[in-house]
Amino acid sequence: MSKETDLLIRKIEREKLARKQAEKLLEEKSLELYESNQQLKKLNNNLENLVEERTQRLQETEQEYFTLVESITDIICKVNLKGEVVFVNQIASTIMGQSKEELIGQNVLSFIPSKYRSKIFKYFARQFFQNKCISYYDLPIITGQNNILWVRVNVQFTEDRCQECDLKRCFLAGLTEEVVSSKNCHFNEIIVVAHNITERRNNELEIARNLRQQEILTEISVNYNSIADFESNTKEAVRIIGQHTGVSRVYIFEDNTDGSFTSNTYEWCNDGIESQINELQNVPYELIPSWKRLLNEEGIVYSEKIEELPEDIRVILEPQEIKSIIVLPLIESGSIFGFIGFDECDSNHKWSKSELELLRTASSTISTAFLRNRIQTDLVLSEKENRGIIDSIPDEILRLNREGKVISFKSRCEDSIFAKLNRPDVNSIVDVLSDDLSNSFISSIEECIVKGDFEFNFSSFHHHEMQYFEARFVKLKSSEVLVIVRNVTELKAKEKQLKIAKNKAEQASKAKSEFLANVSHEIRTPMNAILGFSEWLHTNVENPQHKNYLHTIMTSGKNLLALINDILDLSKIESGKMNIELEPMQCKVVINQIKQVFKQKLEANNLAFNISVDHSVPHYIYMDEVRFYQILFNLVGNAIKFTSKGYIHVSVSAVKTSDPNSINLILNVEDTGIGIKEDQQENVFKAFTQQSGQSNRYYEGTGLGLTIVGGLLKKLNGEISLKSEVGRGSKFTIKFKDVKIAEVSAEEDQKAKELNDFVLEPCKILIVDDLKFNILVLKRIIEFDNVTFLEAESGEQAIEIMEMEQPDIVFMDIRMPGMNGYDATEVIRNNPDWNHIPVVAFTASIMNNELERIYKLFDEYLQKPVFRKDVFAVLKKFLKIKYLNAEDAQVIEDEVKLSGECIAKLPQIIDGLENGFINDWKKIKNDLIIYEIEDFSKKLSDFAFKKSCVILDNYCKELDLAIQSFDIELIEKHIGEFENVINDLKVYLE
Repeated sequence: MSKETDLLIRKIEREKLARKQAEKLLEEKSLELYESNQQLKKLNNNLENLVEERTQRLQETEQEYFTLVESITDIICKVNLKGEVVFVNQIASTIMGQSKEELIGQNVLSFIPSKYRSKIFKYFARQFFQNKCISYYDLPIITGQNNILWVRVNVQFTEDRCQECDLKRCFLAGLTEEVVSSKNCHFNEIIVVAHNITERRNNELEIARNLRQQEILTEISVNYNSIADFESNTKEAVRIIGQHTGVSRVYIFEDNTDGSFTSNTYEWCNDGIESQINELQNVPYELIPSWKRLLNEEGIVYSEKIEELPEDIRVILEPQEIKSIIVLPLIESGSIFGFIGFDECDSNHKWSKSELELLRTASSTISTAFLRNRIQTDLVLSEKENRGIIDSIPDEILRLNREGKVISFKSRCEDSIFAKLNRPDVNSIVDVLSDDLSNSFISSIEECIVKGDFEFNFSSFHHHEMQYFEARFVKLKSSEVLVIVRNVTELKAKEKQLKIAKNKAEQASKAKSEFLANVSHEIRTPMNAILGFSEWLHTNVENPQHKNYLHTIMTSGKNLLALINDILDLSKIESGKMNIELEPMQCKVVINQIKQVFKQKLEANNLAFNISVDHSVPHYIYMDEVRFYQILFNLVGNAIKFTSKGYIHVSVSAVKTSDPNSINLILNVEDTGIGIKEDQQENVFKAFTQQSGQSNRYYEGTGLGLTIVGGLLKKLNGEISLKSEVGRGSKFTIKFKDVKIAEVSAEEDQKAKELNDFVLEPCKILIVDDLKFNILVLKRIIEFDNVTFLEAESGEQAIEIMEMEQPDIVFMDIRMPGMNGYDATEVIRNNPDWNHIPVVAFTASIMNNELERIYKLFDEYLQKPVFRKDVFAVLKKFLKIKYLNAEDAQVIEDEVKLSGECIAKLPQIIDGLENGFINDWKKIKNDLIIYEIEDFSKKLSDFAFKKSCVILDNYCKELDLAIQSFDIELIEKHIGEFENVINDLKVYLE
């Protein structure tokens, strides 16, 4: 029992001990657990702080990432495995023109145009199973406004382990809306970055188009390089342009010679387009005036809708079913010779700027090709013509080098001096010509190479006679010349004969002129006596039969005088000695002068005389007034002669020319006379010819008037035409071509009418002439109070005067003994103190070869006898003047009529007239002998000049005009007025 108790006690003790140990261990473990819990709490707190910190940092990073994604200019989006957009940035919304909400959820394939989807899907499928991602792939997308943009995309998977999963297959399946499970897929998103390359792509396309257009133009140009077949080349050019532009039809039209018609010569048509070339031949531009106007004014016919074009163009285009058109002109040397056109029949086409430039350049290229073809054709024809000429001319043609070696030789003459050159062993001119002649040829070759051309005449003894040759050298290259040799032996002989004949003709012409002059003078003297006495007898006899005889004598005498005058004029014209002097002239003034001359005849025949000067006629023109007067005098005289009733109408008009400073002057003389038969109209212009059937007894005349008119018109660059109807009258029309307009202002015109409406400022005028009378003439013309005259009778004396006193202007005679005018003026020009002084040449006559020297040396040139207007023009040009007001001008005008000097001399003048000239006048007034009247007029004119009497001077001028025209009635009228002139002068004494 005790044993059991002991065992139990020991067991209990062991259990107590074990419990103590367990409690101790529990206490230790509890302590450890507490400490662990404390550490865990601390660690947990640290971890929570770290998570919070990292969460904040992650949020900041996400914000930065969002800002970066939203601020980038590229499209960024995320796509899930079904191809649906799950995220887009703001720029994507802006570019696509849709909100983010509208974009999210759409399948990415919906943004790609349908025609590209299959191609892009296949590319993605191929690339996904070869590479990790897709980089720099260009594709188009559709915006919300249905615009096409091109983008360059980069596709990136969000997990680097994508190659270990089924993502690619899942994504492709998602795009095609297939349901595919992906157990090994580590992620479910794809990032797409797209850069907008639309502008760059357009630029690249534009560059590509430009390069292609350059290729097209190059192809056309190269095509035209071959000149063998221009027609085929042009057809090919039209085809190239048509295929490149894709238009319906391309065509070329060429105009006829005068540009009034045009024809379709080349055409290319696209598939399904009907040809029109056969229907569009010889189309008159008058049917489509707008077409030509647009080409000329705007350089193009262009319309995207032909309904907008003018109606005359639509009528032509609409039957061809054309909807849009562009036409450009083909231009050669600034003129349009045709056009190239482009039709669009399928739709309204808008041509881009680059297309227009291509077509313009192609048009220019084709124009140049046409020009080159024409030139080439002309060259070929010219070459054929030249070859024909060369083959037909008798000249020998040699091509030689510098040493005289013959490169080629051509001759039709088998026995010429160069005939040996046809032998194969002879190839140099040295082998066929004498040493002297061959040396001359070599020298001529050198001269030609230096100068470009050369002529060399030589002679050679050939075929037992001396023959003469003319060699012309033309440079071909730096060491080659072409030589044309002509045998001029026969020509020399003919020239010799012509010289002999010319000398004989000149001698005969000289003898004829001398004969005519002598006969004229010898006939005039007795004829004046015959006419004078006949008229006196006609007035004083009573017997009617005697009066009839005397009338016949007077009429025949007048006709003979007119004949002599006409023959002298005709002789001058035929010999070329009729000089033309162009000066400013007023047409209306000359016509009125003619009217005054014929006034008595017009009144006697009861004829009306109408003058019509069109406003187009310039106030002044450059014309030889004397010859113009003579032409008009003959025409009006004829009209009066052959008109018994009605009128004479003289009209003048002007037609503009291409030169704004010249006109064509049209002069018409129309009458209501007897008229001229059509078959006789040419004869009236022949010398000594009148129309057939005309009564010479009734219609007096020499038949030279119109012949003289024709000769004068040739000298004045004019032509005459005639329209006439028998019984109704005639109309002569004269056209003076390229008549220069005289620039005379209204102010100058008024000054020309009133020459003394100005005075000279104080000045010194040096007059150099070996004849005192000439100096006096010039002083009388100038005659201003403020002028100091210096006089010299030689060049030496003029220089001496200028050394003492410097003039403001010099009037220099040219021909003087001792130092002449040329030498004196040279001295003035070489003196720096004098070379500014104007020197005016003042001479009676000069040779033609002196004119150039005069214009070079002198400032102005006056020919004696000088006129007041010419002298005043020089004074106004070189000296200071003062224009007078209207009242002063009137005073000056009165002084011109009768100056103070003249009034002071009036008693002497009247005494000289009554005691001297009146006796001469009584002798001539009844006899009317022309040479005596001429002598009387000359003496009276000299007397008037010396006494400075303008009234007498004007009377002498009118008398001279009547004498020169051989108008006996007018001479008699002026002679009868002499007593009235004396009475007019006596009025001033009262």
